[in-house]
Amino acid sequence: MSTWAIIPVKNLRESKRRLAPLLSPDERAQLICGFLEHLLDILENTAEVDHILVVTADPTVTALAREHGLSVLVEAISSGLNAAVHHGTDMATAEGAAAVLILPVDLPFARVEDIIQMIAPLADAVRPVMAICGDEIEDGTNALLLVPPGNFTFRYGPGSFQAHLAEARASGRAIRVIPAPGLRFDLDTESDWLVYHGYLVQVADE
Repeated sequence: MSTWAIIPVKNLRESKRRLAPLLSPDERAQLICGFLEHLLDILENTAEVDHILVVTADPTVTALAREHGLSVLVEAISSGLNAAVHHGTDMATAEGAAAVLILPVDLPFARVEDIIQMIAPLADAVRPVMAICGDEIEDGTNALLLVPPGNFTFRYGPGSFQAHLAEARASGRAIRVIPAPGLRFDLDTESDWLVYHGYLVQVADE
């Protein structure tokens, strides 16, 4: 069973605008590139992931993905997260993917064991399955596994965790909620930055 990881990445200088009081556009772009490098390293060291696809309109992200020898779906313009994920899933399906794991780029604490935990429902997928990991307050969606891909409307945005659960029920998919610890933190707000920066300081002091 071929499993594809799909990572949508928006234009770097448009990313993380809520961090603008703390970081310049160049600093935010550098931050996202670092997150992408980390996530690619994790996925490349996860044997259960067969293929990695990056969906982006950003030339720097495209170049970075190609340096890793990955597939890239280059958008002519940034069309929004739901459209990017839909197009990536269509491409993966056309290339023979039996399952897709969709991950945002901003998962700085992701580990190989978290990815394995997300993919574990493949082992007993006797009917269509959606596995999902929410953020810390289970409002957003931080990881989404579809087996098989297709026949699913993506609903990223505020409240996407519950919206994706409802979509899975409506489309007849079995649901697995996966509380993978390293995937529940994403970096969006100034308070998130303080948590993340505190972690970096702690690591530096060890």
